[in-house]
Amino acid sequence: MQVKFEESGTPLRKSKNRKGETSEEMLRRMCKNIANDINNKKLGDAGNIDEFMEHVYDIEYTTYQDKSYKSAAFMVAGGGPTIWVCLLDQKVKGYWGRDRVEEPIYGDMVEELDNYCEEMYGC
Repeated sequence: MQVKFEESGTPLRKSKNRKGETSEEMLRRMCKNIANDINNKKLGDAGNIDEFMEHVYDIEYTTYQDKSYKSAAFMVAGGGPTIWVCLLDQKVKGYWGRDRVEEPIYGDMVEELDNYCEEMYGC
């Protein structure tokens, strides 16, 4: 067995939560759940975009050179893990410490979210 060490010289440990998950596994589960909700059109309790977007922390718009809307990404979790839904790449991207996770999103809901963000950008 090979022991990996942190920069400080202490042994590197992967702590686990109560379910026995490492932070990477927990991040992957969270991103997968968000991606599944989008892919299966199960946004929020009522299943609509307005309710889902009320809980978004931040929206980052991507524009063309003429400042017209191209796409958007929105932060759905922050503080512990940071999770973004990126419509341009069609992925849910999660970050937590050194852990990085991406889960694909697809289908009609991606287009509906994109249309919603384009409408919001026009305000």
